[in-house]
Amino acid sequence: MPPAPGQDSGLTVDAGYVGPEYAGVVVLVEDGYLSLLEIYSATGEPVITWPDPRFLDL
Repeated sequence: MPPAPGQDSGLTVDAGYVGPEYAGVVVLVEDGYLSLLEIYSATGEPVITWPDPRFLDL
């Protein structure tokens, strides 16, 4: 699969969840490919399931 056009290396996107999960997502792109996808908790509790995308705040 070819890399995504126009995506610089090191591009990072951080978005948060509002609502019941209070979590965040970090996306890192390297050479047009996804190199890191991380979800983290803002409450200190571990994230054990992927939060509902309806609550994602970009």
